[in-house]
Amino acid sequence: MATAANRGVLTSLLQALAHPGPLVILPHDNPDPDALASAAAVKHLAATLLERDAHIALGGIVGRAENRAMLTYLNITLVPVSEVRFNGETGVVLVDTQPGRPNNSLPDGVTPVAVIDHHPAYASYAGVPFLDLREEYGATSTMLTEYLRESKLVPEPKIATALFYGIAAETQDLGREATAADIEASHFLYPYTNKRRLAKIENARVPREYFRIFRDGIDHATLYDKVIVSMLGEVKYPDMVAEAADFLLRLDQAEWAAAIGVFGDAAHCSLRTAARDTTAGVIRPRVLGRRIAGGHDMIAGGRVPLGPDPAEHVKAACELRTRLLRALGVSPDHGKPLA
Repeated sequence: MATAANRGVLTSLLQALAHPGPLVILPHDNPDPDALASAAAVKHLAATLLERDAHIALGGIVGRAENRAMLTYLNITLVPVSEVRFNGETGVVLVDTQPGRPNNSLPDGVTPVAVIDHHPAYASYAGVPFLDLREEYGATSTMLTEYLRESKLVPEPKIATALFYGIAAETQDLGREATAADIEASHFLYPYTNKRRLAKIENARVPREYFRIFRDGIDHATLYDKVIVSMLGEVKYPDMVAEAADFLLRLDQAEWAAAIGVFGDAAHCSLRTAARDTTAGVIRPRVLGRRIAGGHDMIAGGRVPLGPDPAEHVKAACELRTRLLRALGVSPDHGKPLA
């Protein structure tokens, strides 16, 4: 796989993007700012350096207000994945996800022309022409920034703004799992960003539902020793689960924070930690299984498919909570409500 030390990484990517058929960029189904920015940057590089059109496909929804603001203010256009023809002629670029992961809509049996991700490798991915996986990086947007710098192009303001915000959101303003590469990329991008549009994204207007998720997160949160878990029930969009986990980790008594919610036909779980001796990425597979889990040192998440009976959803969510607490060495029988 490519690494930051390799020269000519961009050349290898462009060779893969020169696939003769249609080009589709596929982030994970419910893309966050890092995924959206990375996809937009790949599209920009293909258009500018190869004069190739590409479409960014959406397999789920963009629910969070800041993410929707990115689409509006940075002119990022998405097409439903249902409109994509995945056949031998279509070249697929996976960004911020990998083949075989349940969080993307790449059909089984389709080999992408490129995979770009900052998460750990989940398989060997033989046959992928361009493979760049850098788990030591805090954001996929940092990798795309390095491609952009290698191109010698003057960063286009909207692309620079997208990548800058992608890094900031993924690393919580360089305070969570940020590396020297993330910091350098952020500093490089900032002079080229559109500050007015960036402010509109960071301070996006939010619906009443946004405030309800924090109220529910507190009302349904229980503290088990140093672990706080919130059972959110049905949520309007999957990102709500991650927002609640981030919010709850601020509790001074908690070293771990988790939120569990149901969206569609799956239970979504997000785990955050301030502890340094155990990593969230290690705990998550023990709770959800390796194939449906993913994460780094301080953040992790995954989803579990649910049956058609809504009455079973609560039971499945409770079982997730029990497995999580036991994986962290905490008894599920002695919790104290937060509210």
